[in-house]
Amino acid sequence: MGATKVYLSTLDAVVDPAAATISVFDRGFLYGDSVYETMRTVAGVPVERARHLARLHRSADGIGLGIPWSDDALADALARTHAATGNDESYVRMIVTRGVGPLMLDPRRSEEPTLVVIAMPLVLPDAAAYSRGISAVIVGTTKVQGGMLDPAIKSGNYLGSILALRQAIAAGGEDAILCTPTGEIAEGATSNVFFVRDGVVCTPDLQAGLLAGITREVVCELVVALGLTLRTERVLPEQLRAADEVFLTSSVRGIMPVTTLDGRTVGNGSAGPITVRLSARYEAYLASLR
Repeated sequence: MGATKVYLSTLDAVVDPAAATISVFDRGFLYGDSVYETMRTVAGVPVERARHLARLHRSADGIGLGIPWSDDALADALARTHAATGNDESYVRMIVTRGVGPLMLDPRRSEEPTLVVIAMPLVLPDAAAYSRGISAVIVGTTKVQGGMLDPAIKSGNYLGSILALRQAIAAGGEDAILCTPTGEIAEGATSNVFFVRDGVVCTPDLQAGLLAGITREVVCELVVALGLTLRTERVLPEQLRAADEVFLTSSVRGIMPVTTLDGRTVGNGSAGPITVRLSARYEAYLASLR
């Protein structure tokens, strides 16, 4: 059995979860005024750490949040937290909030940012789950309401995805696929969407308004490495429903087939041939990091 540990910049120490407390006046708690990244480790090192940290900085820049720690310091906090768990591999989340401030919106009144790193045992779906796939529902909840927040910002305000997942579960699904305000496919609640049509691998274009997933980027590279055709395009729900294969990508689950979409079977009801090929190549990519 592994353990869960938390690094807090307010203590500059790694502690047990029970001791990992922050102020109720931290703006991350009060307003979701924070950015974060989720990673998994391979051989104890966060996968694609450099890309994740680069995106963390982009998200912070997008909300005008200055991160006072160097990448070396952030990497050290990640390493210290994982090492303290004793886990073979960890699920790791890094969060930077704007810090403590008075009960008002004005961000200029906040104090120094707060850094939190959470590391817990990595738990992945079993092999059967990757073959069986999951059910997903295209929900009415949109990725961006009113254009108030750039979808490229990975902020701590995830209420939209929570509501989308709630809607999907109510409809009998296991995961949600969100649309843009104009009705195009955007992304999963915590993932990016891919599908296969006539042997071509397709994924929604970033210009549609979605987060540029790190695993999405890796999978796009693997598609090209396999000699397959990759298209990034605007995608309508009916195109996704008519696909031969559908899968989701995320930093922890990797490549997860969707075998039921809106209550209808996708393909033959199990992971499709191109999804299987990509999954094998992705596992080889992870193995190469050891």
